[in-house]
Amino acid sequence: MSRLQFQRRGFTLVELLVVIAIIGILVALLLPAVQAAREAARRMQCGNNLKQLGIALHNYHDTYKTFPPDAIWHGNVKGTTAAAGDERNYTWICLILPFIEQSPLHDQIDFSRPALGQLSNISMGGGKTALELMLPALACPSDYQFVEPPRGFGVTSYSGNAGWDGHRRKHRDINRAGVFPFYDAVRLRDIVDGTSNTVAVGETTQLGFARPAGVVRAQGGGGNLRSPNGSVSRAALVATGAWHGWNHAWLLEAGKGTTLLANGTSGTIWGPYTSPNHVSGPSYYWHHAINNDWPGPGSMHPGGAQFALADASVRFIPETISTGQGANEATDATLWNTGKNGNVWAAIHNINGYSYDAQVEWP
Repeated sequence: MSRLQFQRRGFTLVELLVVIAIIGILVALLLPAVQAAREAARRMQCGNNLKQLGIALHNYHDTYKTFPPDAIWHGNVKGTTAAAGDERNYTWICLILPFIEQSPLHDQIDFSRPALGQLSNISMGGGKTALELMLPALACPSDYQFVEPPRGFGVTSYSGNAGWDGHRRKHRDINRAGVFPFYDAVRLRDIVDGTSNTVAVGETTQLGFARPAGVVRAQGGGGNLRSPNGSVSRAALVATGAWHGWNHAWLLEAGKGTTLLANGTSGTIWGPYTSPNHVSGPSYYWHHAINNDWPGPGSMHPGGAQFALADASVRFIPETISTGQGANEATDATLWNTGKNGNVWAAIHNINGYSYDAQVEWP
């Protein structure tokens, strides 16, 4: 009998390339969906962090009948000035530590002593000090820059709304705007706009004042801190070590002046008219800054940033929110101060209840 012989046929090169191409197309189709799902999870965790901070602020208010001040300085006594070594420099985050499950750390802090030296001497184990502490509750998962403490300072992805700098001056009682005004504390009854219409805490990024020219923060453009040798733009527990007044060329009330951008070029200083994630920030946020760096709100989330309102609810505010675009916005700070000309972005950062033209309608 003759033996039947069978010849196995393999894949041809063309068939193999077709299969590889199909797999590549499937990966290309699925990868954005996977990335979107991961970003949605990160954004949800970020929102939960902000929710917990909002609840912590209310627990603080229930205990002390006021929200915490932006920072503890030299006794918060108006009209007095202390030497740099006497400035205490504790941020509002230090004050709410017991309400974010950090009572052991809070109990070790003597708030009558300067922060920098004391926090440097509180051991947190593993060779780390309280100054270097990186609390997960203060980290947005999308914030890829929330890594090892930059220059020895633990940082935060979240900062308090201090309003616009023209509303609050050192040692003066004029026109508080934000929930965290300089020196003073705000009570619920002070937020006459309504707590559901007023931002308390929002996201900020490590980019600080050295923002990438022409690139929104959500796109993760490169850039260093404005003063890379001496600046930590978002230290969590230590406020700025010294004040040099509010009249820097890059902090003029009307949004004028210039500052250096990350690429070494000069650009117009941020005014009060730009939305979250713009290369120029809107109202300044009390950012616990070293060397007076006050970045505005921004995030690594596409399209906007998340904010905890004064009622502890959380909102995602898009970059497209109305900022009162008008003919005089480059020079007229009144548009910011009153929230006129459709400036919803200004209105939600203001506790004063101005009769603004903008109706707050959340997206």
